[in-house]
Amino acid sequence: MGTEALYEKRMDRIAVLTLNRPQAMNAIDRAMTGALRRLIRGIEADPDVDVVIVTGAGEMAFCVGVDLKERQILSDEEAHVFRTGELFPMFRELDVMEKPKVAVVNGYALGGGFEIALACDMILATPSATFGLPEVKWGLVPAAGGCRKLPSLIGAARAKEVILAARTLTATEAERLGVINRVVEAEKCMDEALALASRIVENAVAVRSAKRCIDDGLNAQAACAFDVEAANLCYGAKGRKDAISIFADRKP
Repeated sequence: MGTEALYEKRMDRIAVLTLNRPQAMNAIDRAMTGALRRLIRGIEADPDVDVVIVTGAGEMAFCVGVDLKERQILSDEEAHVFRTGELFPMFRELDVMEKPKVAVVNGYALGGGFEIALACDMILATPSATFGLPEVKWGLVPAAGGCRKLPSLIGAARAKEVILAARTLTATEAERLGVINRVVEAEKCMDEALALASRIVENAVAVRSAKRCIDDGLNAQAACAFDVEAANLCYGAKGRKDAISIFADRKP
């Protein structure tokens, strides 16, 4: 098994899932996607784990989304197979996990990286954390949950400003708007997450049922399906490849 994602039991009934491509700011490539799917399934089936903490390796980023450099070398057919057969299913499997998930966000959480955090039940962030869904810059849409989850947290108008204007949020703004639970100093953030997870573990008998009640009330499967449909329409649009090339090559 590769090391693009790591899984470690840190405390009694608490595990940490780490996105582990710090040299690429934890961008999601095919190898990481496969590793995450295997680990998500293993964690969900592990009777000795009640709460999962999700974080990113290194100090620069939690995750900057899909690896656009890898995307550049894939054919349209390969990219389609990856997105529909691996990437979107990975996000879905993370989203529907019955076990509570706490994201610890350090540095950039952009695009699919922000959507990984949004797939968690709670988010703690360091002061340097930056959140954004810049997909429209590349001729795409946030199709892995951003268009559904962000409006439910901050309202449709604010979510449209973030998504349509490709606006980023500082950790302080994200906390004020209700995107994240709180900002914690970097050296204390993981300890705070472990303490929060420990409090959840103490209530494990009813936690999953309470989580399901909340999630089911917010669920919108039709919107989720449309996200993917809209993404596929954008993916085939003229100019989409040029937008990604400009971004990947760091051109203005």
